[in-house]
Amino acid sequence: MTTKPHNLPQMFAEMQRRYQGLVYSVIYGISLDAAETWDLTQEVFVKAYECADFWNDGFNQKAWLVTVARNEALKYRRSLRSRLRYLARFCGLEGASEARELENRLIRAEDVARLRELLAKLDDDERQIITLRFSAEMSYQQIADEMQIKVGTVMSRLSRLKERLGLEFEEEEP
Repeated sequence: MTTKPHNLPQMFAEMQRRYQGLVYSVIYGISLDAAETWDLTQEVFVKAYECADFWNDGFNQKAWLVTVARNEALKYRRSLRSRLRYLARFCGLEGASEARELENRLIRAEDVARLRELLAKLDDDERQIITLRFSAEMSYQQIADEMQIKVGTVMSRLSRLKERLGLEFEEEEP
């Protein structure tokens, strides 16, 4: 059985300071909702605090946090879509296109920055790849492992995304 360190509050505070920006970036890159991202970020850190193995030697805290952040953001996106479909039915919008239009109007109502506009045009997988690569600074192999796809697929998707978005990022890997 794993015991938590005696100085857990100090260790936790330091870990949270170190990784809060990363966790926030991963979640925001998927959810595109600043207010919800703060709540989800805190949920990730609560889970870290409660995780029995988190403080063991050799435990990869960064990888664990990125994985949990990604999963929480995806769960939020699925939940949001479900709530929007319910709202559309409640408002008498039966067709999928009418429901999408309602969702689009709600999204357009917010004042979004240029990056958010670009990210919103991507599907979930594309947004995850961009976020994991440039916010979480994960390697191609780590992204492939996380998303359960081939390394070559990660590389080709990133290349196409950069072309499509007109982005120029410095890449350290081939």
